[in-house]
Amino acid sequence: MTEKKPQEINKLCRRCIRQCKQPTAVLMLECPRFQPRPFKSDKHKFQQLDLFD
Repeated sequence: MTEKKPQEINKLCRRCIRQCKQPTAVLMLECPRFQPRPFKSDKHKFQQLDLFD
């Protein structure tokens, strides 16, 4: 039984909200289904609690 390694997601696909993610081995110049995320940050940073210090 072989274990599947999680593939890294393509840079263009990481910025998209759709579920059709492609691996990094695929060279994508553009995608007709590309829907950008409605926010700019890659990771959520929960710094709002700093307001209450």
